[in-house]
Amino acid sequence: MNKDNSSMQMDPELALRLLADGAVLAIAGVPVGTEFGIDLCAYTIGPDFRGVKMIPPGVHYVWCASRGPYGDAAPRVGFVHFFHPNEILVREWDNELEELRPRQTADPELERERIRKNLAQLERVLAPYDYRYVCQWKDLTGSVTEPCVKRCQPELGTIRTNIELQSCTNADRPRGGADSISRRNTAAKLLLDESDMLPHLKPVEGTAPRFCVVPARVPQDAQPADVSRHAMDCIAAVDRLFESFGNKPDALIEELQLAFVFFLVGYSVESLDHWRKLLALLAHSETAVGKHKLAFMKYSEVLAHQLPHLPEELMAPTIHNTVYKDVRELLVNLYAGGLMVNAERLMKRLAKELGWHFDGLLDEDPEEQPVIIELAQ
Repeated sequence: MNKDNSSMQMDPELALRLLADGAVLAIAGVPVGTEFGIDLCAYTIGPDFRGVKMIPPGVHYVWCASRGPYGDAAPRVGFVHFFHPNEILVREWDNELEELRPRQTADPELERERIRKNLAQLERVLAPYDYRYVCQWKDLTGSVTEPCVKRCQPELGTIRTNIELQSCTNADRPRGGADSISRRNTAAKLLLDESDMLPHLKPVEGTAPRFCVVPARVPQDAQPADVSRHAMDCIAAVDRLFESFGNKPDALIEELQLAFVFFLVGYSVESLDHWRKLLALLAHSETAVGKHKLAFMKYSEVLAHQLPHLPEELMAPTIHNTVYKDVRELLVNLYAGGLMVNAERLMKRLAKELGWHFDGLLDEDPEEQPVIIELAQ
């Protein structure tokens, strides 16, 4: 995330063209000192700030974080929106929830037309979109379409660092039936697993991102003889994942990009978890690479842009970093599946940006080699 207070230099002719075609985000009532951001840039709101102009068409993430009396910032609360050329989007500050919400007005269209007619007078209170980072943002979101945004964003529109949870009612709690275990076994189970004593929580309806369900690498109903096969190459789970997107790889790539920026900009924990689950699944199937080559070619390019933006705790190239381990496994399968060029390109990018090196990548894993037992003569 960039927080750059230096002035942006732009060619005057380019500025006029962007001003004519770009969208406008108008905000009202946001307290001075509030942290505000759009995409990869963060700012502190001043007394004359009323929004952003020259926003390029496409998907953008807007957020705010209120400031306490001692300078402490609240968690980010934001929304994602697919802007169209010349669109005017109006938001206002909700003092009770301390977040931006749609403007509460009787005739929203009339207000937008009024703003459009007076844009020349509003120029001085609208900050220009910072085009120094537009290429990075396009690299991260270039595949995302408006239908994907509408499908994946929370029903209520607001994206939070953590989704809101509520406890189930007593009637909703699991109950033992005819096949319930004995009281003695129940007590023993609770002693071994104290999590069963915690309240059962569920997301507040409409607050969670609506991502796809990631299939388990090993199906729960798998026969014992098939467990190892699924664990070594989870092609069945990958096929189910692609089928859930109508076998359209681009739809999966869109969701992967959107989930990552939900985390990168909005710090959404659930979105990072979803992104990591997808990586853990897609990285562990050599068969899938050969079967879905176009999808994995695009996925390797997406990862090349995403991985340099990982948080510091996920950047260490060690066996304890599950992201690093999954990427290493993905590279092995890209080579084995015939996508050597894509694997080389991704490796070079990671070596340059993160200092990740994969020595002995194609050497056989000692854990997978057969065990030789010498028999006594």
